[in-house]
Amino acid sequence: MCEEAVKLIREEGIRVYQSLKRELYLNHAGLKNKTNITEILKSYRELLEPEIFLSIRDYTGTTDGDENRRELLLSFLADTMLLGKSPQIEDGILEIEASSIISSGKPEIPFRKYRSALLKKSKKHETEEILEIAEPILSKLNQLCLRQYAYKQKDSHDLGFLSYLDLYESLECHRSTELAELAKQFIRDTDYISRDLLGWFLQKRMDIKLKDASTNDISYLLSSFELKDSFPKLNPKSLTQNLLDDTELLLPAVIRFDTEKRQAHVTGSFLYASNPGVEMLISTNFEQNIFDYESFLESFGEGLCYGFTQRDDYFEFTHLRDKTFVKLFSTLYKNLIFEPAWLKKHFRLEAEDDLLKFMHLRRLIQIRILCAKLIFEITLYQKQDDKAEMYREIMETASHCKSSVNYYMYDIQPHLSSLDLFKAILAHTRLNEILKANYDEEWWREKEAGEFLSKIWETGGRTSLHTLSNNYGFGELNIKKLLQNLEQVLG
Repeated sequence: MCEEAVKLIREEGIRVYQSLKRELYLNHAGLKNKTNITEILKSYRELLEPEIFLSIRDYTGTTDGDENRRELLLSFLADTMLLGKSPQIEDGILEIEASSIISSGKPEIPFRKYRSALLKKSKKHETEEILEIAEPILSKLNQLCLRQYAYKQKDSHDLGFLSYLDLYESLECHRSTELAELAKQFIRDTDYISRDLLGWFLQKRMDIKLKDASTNDISYLLSSFELKDSFPKLNPKSLTQNLLDDTELLLPAVIRFDTEKRQAHVTGSFLYASNPGVEMLISTNFEQNIFDYESFLESFGEGLCYGFTQRDDYFEFTHLRDKTFVKLFSTLYKNLIFEPAWLKKHFRLEAEDDLLKFMHLRRLIQIRILCAKLIFEITLYQKQDDKAEMYREIMETASHCKSSVNYYMYDIQPHLSSLDLFKAILAHTRLNEILKANYDEEWWREKEAGEFLSKIWETGGRTSLHTLSNNYGFGELNIKKLLQNLEQVLG
């Protein structure tokens, strides 16, 4: 590998990485509406030259460490270079998200909270009013995301790839065609059970027939009723300490929390980890329902991937990660919310059959919609059909209800991340199986399980999903175990 190129990436890379992460944190936390991504990247023109990328791409490593370094640096360079080709679009998207207001009476609804506002409205005319006002904003965002997609396509050609999909699956080690087929199979194999249960709960809880339901009705159903009333207000600091105490994890990094509610603060939780192994921050803006716990546990699991990092390691191994690897552990901790024993221990909640079935129905619909996004994204690179109508058709198949085209490009941000998450969900079933077989059904309260996981996280960027699969026999990814896991609860 070209040592000069690696040295440049390490020196310049850590600065641009931290600058961009901070800019995104300030915007997502509602502290800053206008971002300066365009100006930041102007200062790193040398790092964004295609020659740097090509010099790393042409290197063939001799060890697993060399190959991991190469893959991490290439992924980082590609992300940064493509962002640097059209940074004004990303600045524009973030500004619209953070500054737009939906004027539907008082109090006014910030755009980033309009989906949360819909979950508080059970009357059709109230939701339609909000959606009508949001439509022009979503239209602007869709157009920007479509332009961003076009730039990603063109700029991927300049780096020697047939398309952005070709670049992404090469750098992230995805086989997109196989993943799309698995997603289609999952939708087919869960069609009857999802339709049957969704129709039953929708009729019972909302007196709506499935054929008359919209995606907003489904979202309202799966975020309300028992799922809203059964979970107490989330205390981030307390839950974090309980999670660490369960497996006696001694986290080297300090976790801080940003819990301030601001107008443009994104809902849920997100991780800001610009100094791995030293400190990280989980920013929260809660909705007072199950989504609070899902998003917080995801952020916590992601944080563990960075919190055990060796502080004096190279930039690529401290700050960078295989994307699917991180999603695997965010999924592992998110799915604690579906473990009856975990619910009983932390909330004294007896997850009886109907409640647990309702929760897993929510999980099932989430995965079906993720599959639909994945299929839509892959198809974008294969067909020139009407993208909005194609999105509608795929989404209506997955959700069993009327879908809107208002989200069609904005809904798949960031581009192709659906591949990372779907692959992680499939891998999670195998990791969870290993933890339960080697430690306990309630692995999350076993010290030895914590030690096993912390040794994985300590390796930082040196470990990927591919490495885990080789070391622990994950085998070929398939949907069989995921289906079995859902069928145990849903019948």
